[in-house]
Amino acid sequence: MLVEYFMALLVIMGLSATFDKQQRRHHHSRSHSPYFGFLASATELSNLIPDSYDGGLDPLFDNSTNREIIAALGTTARLHCRVRHLGDRAVSWIRQRDLHILTIGIMTYTNDQRFLARHIDNSDEWVLKVVSVQPRDAGVYECQVSTEPKISLAYKLMVVTSKAQILANRELYIQSGSDINLTCIAPQAPGPYTHMLWHKDTELVSDSTRGGIRVVSEQQMKTSNLVISRVQHTDSGNYTCSADNSNSDSVFVHIIKSEQHAAMQHEVGARLELPHLCLLLLLLVAALRPL
Repeated sequence: MLVEYFMALLVIMGLSATFDKQQRRHHHSRSHSPYFGFLASATELSNLIPDSYDGGLDPLFDNSTNREIIAALGTTARLHCRVRHLGDRAVSWIRQRDLHILTIGIMTYTNDQRFLARHIDNSDEWVLKVVSVQPRDAGVYECQVSTEPKISLAYKLMVVTSKAQILANRELYIQSGSDINLTCIAPQAPGPYTHMLWHKDTELVSDSTRGGIRVVSEQQMKTSNLVISRVQHTDSGNYTCSADNSNSDSVFVHIIKSEQHAAMQHEVGARLELPHLCLLLLLLVAALRPL
């Protein structure tokens, strides 16, 4: 409506100026044509219109951003707020549980320096960055615009303790010449995709010069499978699985020879048979005892 008003005013001023000139002068040179007054007035009046004029549109939120953010403990969380037609208004981030103002514009207004505001010039995006996320940071945060009345949009931050888990006992005894097959999962790792790595002691398994190693990872399923074929004594060691933004998990693998395996099996069998022998002896003594 404001644009139409300006245009109408320009037309009226231009026509009025032209009419006055035609009354005083009775020749029709190009410099005194009916359009000259209109163009001159339009040029003068355009200088009065601010460059930042946005057509009178009110600020509004772009709801396409993710408003439920999952962050693993100790990682960095980012809350993205997009505001269209902001003009000269300010964007603030507020923690809802205590109504504490964290940032205004790109300035931080809290003693906790883990909270930072990020904004790229001439962009619509205002980001609240939370460094080294702690359990207490979980909750609702508001992106607020200084209109009258104020408008705001709520964001929910969830903090999880993610841990990779190897599905095996903490110590494994593998017979020499057989295969190692380890499976690792990280179901609570944040994000739709998770990158997982295997280490033997301090060495990345994929960098090993040993042949017969296969790592199959499903980033979307957040699982990884390590297979080492025809293991040898040198394959003994600590195997660790790590996932993005998650605590790692480890198992220790012992490679034993065939005769050691047989001896261990015999020892386990003997331990199982001992209680039965004791029971038989007790029964025999009871039978021989005189009545």
